[in-house]
Amino acid sequence: MRLKVEQLAKIEQATIDVKNLTVFVGKNSTNKSYMAHTVYMVNKTISTHYDKADNVLTLLSRDYKKTTMYLEHLDLLKTVKKEIKLSVDEDEFRAVILDFSSVDISRIIYDIEQFLIQYILEFINQSYNTNQKIIKNISFENYKRPISNLFENNQLKFGSPIEDMDNRFALNRVFNKVKKSFIREQIAQKTFYFPSSRTGFVLAFDEIVSGVLRGQFSGKPTTTKMTEPMIDFISNFSDIKSGNFNDETDDRDSCIQKLFEFIEKRIIKGKIVEEQTPQNYTQFYLETSNKQKLDLHLSSSASVELLPLIIFLKHFSTIEDRLLVIEEPEAHLHPKAQIEMARLLVMLSNAGAKVLITTHSDYILNEISNCIKLSNASQEKKQAYLERYELDVDTVISASDVSAYLFRDIEGEKIEVDELTIDEYGIANDNFDDILDELLERTDEINEMVL
Repeated sequence: MRLKVEQLAKIEQATIDVKNLTVFVGKNSTNKSYMAHTVYMVNKTISTHYDKADNVLTLLSRDYKKTTMYLEHLDLLKTVKKEIKLSVDEDEFRAVILDFSSVDISRIIYDIEQFLIQYILEFINQSYNTNQKIIKNISFENYKRPISNLFENNQLKFGSPIEDMDNRFALNRVFNKVKKSFIREQIAQKTFYFPSSRTGFVLAFDEIVSGVLRGQFSGKPTTTKMTEPMIDFISNFSDIKSGNFNDETDDRDSCIQKLFEFIEKRIIKGKIVEEQTPQNYTQFYLETSNKQKLDLHLSSSASVELLPLIIFLKHFSTIEDRLLVIEEPEAHLHPKAQIEMARLLVMLSNAGAKVLITTHSDYILNEISNCIKLSNASQEKKQAYLERYELDVDTVISASDVSAYLFRDIEGEKIEVDELTIDEYGIANDNFDDILDELLERTDEINEMVL
């Protein structure tokens, strides 16, 4: 998906190419989370809501002006229908050809595009749970190519059983052709969001849920506001704890165990175990290397921070065709653990997931860059490197599978989003250099003061 946004929070305009691994990097308050939220909601809307928009009238029913435009399109289509009979295995079918040679089909398609865009925007703005309009517009830059292929010689052909095709039905056929091109922009079938401050969510989860329930049963509305991605995260986590997570099947990807074991062995140095309460509610514990079982509030912050990702992986039936949006994967991690986390992100991507992260970590960015460089090493040198660090080839990734964007605050007035160059030398990463230079300069200055 190559997504263009306009007036998203303080971002005036930006184009994001979502690849197998997509990295948003920048200082605090540079709207990285807004962009991650938008990508999440665009994919979720296309994958879960678009089927409800089964015809033009679905989108027009609440808008008199658009309904008038729809009727105008029906007038335009009065003369476009032609029919020919075909014989297929002795069954007679009628092929319906819509000939737009005398109609401004581009106008019709443009209006349908706008209907669909507004449909997505409505869900995005609602998902922020605020009365403000967070985003003004979106568009798909790769979308125009398949659209241009839909109409050959200004004609659109449908094969169908013998039936009458009135103008309304004809326009809905055009609508569905355009809608399918939008659906091709979908990143993944299922989308999962891992917000920042996961430790707080995990440790206070039971209290959060019980508080919401107390509010419901007492008739007092809760004043807590959360965005839709956060609500989705809590809902999915709750489903896992109550045994209602609908992603689980007996036929699981063989690579999933390797992924969560990588986190347990190389980052948290322990295992996350599950136990059922008498009420069939799951509680989580950290099992240390000496088999000691610790409650979460007594476990390391890294273990608690990574628990949601481990638990979701343990309950996924497949990693393929998932979009995982992970905010600040470096949170609560020592630099050495951050390097391991970068390798895990590459492994997730190579296993079939689409991974999008927001980060402030130079360690994560540099290690992803190393994983890209390694793909260009000779097979012999690459294998020797992997063996030395006890890694597999799934921690190597091609430059073509990664995109990275720097979010920059311009004098507090606006945010600019720059695509970082990625090639055989990795990710062009100088966005931390000015901070390191400043630190070294002040260190030299202080050293002179104390000498």
